This record gives sequence, C-alpha cells and structure tokens, in this order.
Amino acid sequence: MLPPWLALGVALLGISTAAPLARLAAVDGATAAWWRLLVGGGVTLAAALLAGQLPRGSVALRSLPGGVFLAAHLALWLESLRYMSIASSTGIVVSYPVIAAAYEALHGGLPPRRLLGVVLGFAGVAVLSTPWAGATLPGSLLALAGAFTAAAYFLTGRRLRVSGATTLEYTATVYTTAFLVLTVYCLAAGVEPWSPRPGSLPYLVALGLAPMLMGHTMLNYALAYYPASIVTGVALLEPYGASLIAWLVLGEEPPPASIPGLLLTVSGAWLALSPGGASRRRRL
Repeated sequence: MLPPWLALGVALLGISTAAPLARLAAVDGATAAWWRLLVGGGVTLAAALLAGQLPRGSVALRSLPGGVFLAAHLALWLESLRYMSIASSTGIVVSYPVIAAAYEALHGGLPPRRLLGVVLGFAGVAVLSTPWAGATLPGSLLALAGAFTAAAYFLTGRRLRVSGATTLEYTATVYTTAFLVLTVYCLAAGVEPWSPRPGSLPYLVALGLAPMLMGHTMLNYALAYYPASIVTGVALLEPYGASLIAWLVLGEEPPPASIPGLLLTVSGAWLALSPGGASRRRRL
C-alpha cells in the first residue's frame, strides 16, 4: 500500500507537470485541453464503467454546466501559457478559491480569516499580471478568466457532491461533457486538435495522464488519510512545482517579481479555503 505522505508528493509532482507539458507541446489552448480531456477523461469514464458507477440521469443532467465550465477553464488557462510565464499563469489560475470565497461573501459574508484571504489573493493576482512578472495583458485576462471558470466549476461540483453524487459519477459526466463541448468549439473554430504535429503528441498524451492519474488520483487517495485542508494545501503548491519544473526542464527562470505575487496568491487561496468559523458546507 502506498504511504499517504508519498501519495501527496506524487500528486504534487503530477499536477505540477501540466503547464510545462503544455509548453512543450507548443499547441493552442483548445488543442491541449482537448487531449487532456480525451486521455484523462477516457480513463475516468473507463473506471466508472468498471466500478458500475455510470451517472444516473439526474446527476448527468445537473453535471452539464460543470462540464461547460471545465472546458472553458482548461482552454483559457492553457491558452494563457502562450502569452506569459508559467509562474504568472499558474499563480493567477490558482486564485479560484479566492474568487469562490468572494462569491460567497456576496451571499452572506465571510469570517475575517477568509476575507483576508480574498484581499491577499487579489493583491497577488495584481502583482502577477504585471510585465515584471512575465505577464502580458492578453495572458493575464485569459488566466483570470480561467480562474473564474474554475471557481464556477468547483462551486457546481460541490453542490452535486452535497446532493449525493459520487466522485466517479460526477467526474465521468463532467469530463465527457467538457470533451464534447471542446470538440464542438474546435469544429466551429476550424481547430483540428486530432491531428497535431508528431512532435507534440507525446506531450499531449502525457498531459492527459500525468496531471490526472498522478495528480488528481493521488489527491483523492490521500483524502482517505488526511483532512481536506491538508490535501488542498498541497494542491495549492502547484505554481511553485510548475515553476520549478519549468526552470529545470525548460530553462524558464521565474521572473523575480513573480515570487511575491505567488506568495500572496497562494497564501490568500489557502486562507480563503480555510473554515475560519464557516460551516462545513461552505468548504470547497
């Protein structure tokens, strides 16, 4: 049996490979997202079939908006990597808990601890959106849009999980829906993700495997041994892991100005996710 602490380490390595692999694939965001969902979603759907947990009709129908949000999130974020540094892009997109907490603040307020997280998180996004942090205006807008759609995706999923949907039921539907949405978009936009240049294919397949199987699967495994706050905290370290891998493998040194931005955003996201006196149903 895999030690849970090792599972968290493998998970961090897995999710941290997403941005560098997308950079190595050198394709547009829609193509990278399409392959990630084709490979990773295909494995998830197969697992649901083997486990006998195919989505029920009501769950499938209520999961559809989550699939649309996930497709948009992946395509927007992966596209942002073409316009900015990996440090800035991942740092901005990981602010989705801050956005979700800000949304909750509009519907009943937040404890001071989480409100501080919102302030710090948005301050970090502002720093990461500057040219000194390796960002451009198009890249920053794409990454921020990716964070907003990620927040919508997780808020949608939380409501379904609370209503009794299993992880496999929900993810199988969401990943399949997202894949179909992206396929329709690619057909309408004239993008052909199914015929990438040969040199991109290994990285695209790895993009569907490593972040999903090594990353998300290990995070779910660790949830059986550690509180959700610890597992989520590890997931929030993705910008640091991605930046380190990009530095070592791609020679992309994180711009100096991105470091304080990453510290602010990740700290703010961690505070925004913490209970801080909030009820359990408010936790992502």
